[in-house]
Amino acid sequence: MYIDYVSNIPEYTVTQLNRSIKELLEAKFDYIKLIGETGPITVAGSGHVYFSIKENDEVISCICWKGTHERLEINLEEGTEYNFFGRVTSYSKFGRSVYQLIVDQIEYSGDGSILELIEKRKKDLESRGYFKDSHKLIIPKFPKKIGILTSATGSVIHDIIHRIENRFPLTNLEVYPIPVQGKKTHTEIIEYLDLIEISQEKPDLIIFARGGGSLEEMMPFNEPELIKRVYDLNIPSISAIGHETDYTLLDLVCDLRAPTPTAAAELSVPNQIEVLKDLRNLQIDFSNNIKRKIVLPEKIILNFSNSMNFLSSRIYETEKILSKYVSDNLEAVKEYLSNLKNIIIKNYMKIIEFSPKQKIEITQNKIFSLSKNNQIYVKNKINSVSQNLNLLNRIILNSSIEKNLKKGYSILKNKKQLIKNIKTLKNVKEFSVKMYDGEILIKNKN
Repeated sequence: MYIDYVSNIPEYTVTQLNRSIKELLEAKFDYIKLIGETGPITVAGSGHVYFSIKENDEVISCICWKGTHERLEINLEEGTEYNFFGRVTSYSKFGRSVYQLIVDQIEYSGDGSILELIEKRKKDLESRGYFKDSHKLIIPKFPKKIGILTSATGSVIHDIIHRIENRFPLTNLEVYPIPVQGKKTHTEIIEYLDLIEISQEKPDLIIFARGGGSLEEMMPFNEPELIKRVYDLNIPSISAIGHETDYTLLDLVCDLRAPTPTAAAELSVPNQIEVLKDLRNLQIDFSNNIKRKIVLPEKIILNFSNSMNFLSSRIYETEKILSKYVSDNLEAVKEYLSNLKNIIIKNYMKIIEFSPKQKIEITQNKIFSLSKNNQIYVKNKINSVSQNLNLLNRIILNSSIEKNLKKGYSILKNKKQLIKNIKTLKNVKEFSVKMYDGEILIKNKN
């Protein structure tokens, strides 16, 4: 029996088939949760976000519409595992039917994924030097004004204000209300920090504070942009994020970390009771020092006074003794002084008599006369020598060879020596005759 299978096969156009597949996908996968790691992320000019979700070698394309992306509580990062919520659909791309996940919600895939992301950010920021102790500022001991960045509502801000006012009410407080969780938390904190630093009445200290929460809720305080901004902050800062066991990257970059917001309040200002106690102790110490500094000079003055009295009595006794001695020996002293005066006068006359002054003057006159005579002698001698040298120079000039040659004389010489006589001339084969205007060579044939 022949069966016509062809006539029983459903017939579709390409468009119809793509639409049917799309309807089947959307009907089968109405709304799903997909766990995976993000691949490369692209933000289009339209604001839509395109990315992929991967698991080992398996990949699925995803899209997050602009409006959806803006309300997400998470900043999507490549290489991080998330829980993705959305709908599966298909669409035509380059003439082919492909399917994708339209994402409308994202959350971290458990605490492990969050901790892994935080650790990755920490290593990167640490390698850039953002957590170095050498960069940290000193917390002021008596801040005049403290800026508190926290939620405007809730117990945290009330606990901080109450504790600071109890400990040190002289400090002024200014609250900068911020959202303490959500995608835009860190951007609002950055904006507040920008405004604070350009303010004319900027605080001496800043406190970042929020209550406890999940790792996901704490993520805004782990954003690299916020860490970099706090690093550049020129105002000392204290972080107080969550409970004592909670730890964020903001804690590492701030100048001081407090385990709780209440502890941050205690670390930011001194206890007025302790300050007053310290002041009283200082007052007592100061008073004691003053007393010591006053008593000591008094003792010194008393001792000096006693010494002066003793010395005065000794001087008086000495004066009495000297007075008696002078009175008893006055005539003897007068006689001694008179004799001493006569001796001095006699010695002075002898000095005048034998004074070398006159001899020195005579010697000086002799030396002057000799010096003058020597100068005249030397001058005459120089003139005589100069005349002789001039005469000798004229003689030398007149007796030079050139002068004699001009007078008509000539010089005979062979190669070795001058020819002075006929005998020498007979023994040479040739000789030269030098005259004033030149020299000729002559062959000797004897």
